[in-house]
Amino acid sequence: MTESLSLPAPVASAPFPPVGDETRVHYNPMPAAERVGHYSGLVRSRLVWLGLAALLCLAFWLLQGRALGTAASLALFGAGLGYSIVWLVMALVGLGRARRVLRVMGRGVALRLSPWGVDVHGATLPWSQVTAVTARHHRLSAYGPDLAIETADGRRLKLPWLFLDTLPGSVDAAVRAYTAGTRHLDVSRLDH
Repeated sequence: MTESLSLPAPVASAPFPPVGDETRVHYNPMPAAERVGHYSGLVRSRLVWLGLAALLCLAFWLLQGRALGTAASLALFGAGLGYSIVWLVMALVGLGRARRVLRVMGRGVALRLSPWGVDVHGATLPWSQVTAVTARHHRLSAYGPDLAIETADGRRLKLPWLFLDTLPGSVDAAVRAYTAGTRHLDVSRLDH
């Protein structure tokens, strides 16, 4: 299963009016870079364990191979090396996903909230067009939960929380303040 991230394309609407009072949420590459470092370390350690398993299997075969017979020795090697190979493959898949997340992450300002409206990675919307601001959890996502801005015409502009330099509570406080409490960050879908 492949997962693709598509950041919202800029909307052909009125430009986001410059205002003094706005909240800017920037992209934060640190969590994604930390995940790359974590999985790189896992790959190295799994390669070491695979090497040790191969040496142990070779030593066992040289010392006890004739006593067990060819079929039993191959089964033992397959089990010992197979286990290490499976863990190595899992670490390599995690490293690939972590590198992809870091590669697709944007730079600069990801989200702007103001009394006028919201700007999600260049897609500008006045508050009158925003129907909901939600946080959603996706079980198989490499990016974790998303911040989603739902519009009156049925669009959903999404940004992974992993990419953002702020916590949901800060976004919720800004949304409530700029909409005079008429909208808030709905986190009820995080558990589903």
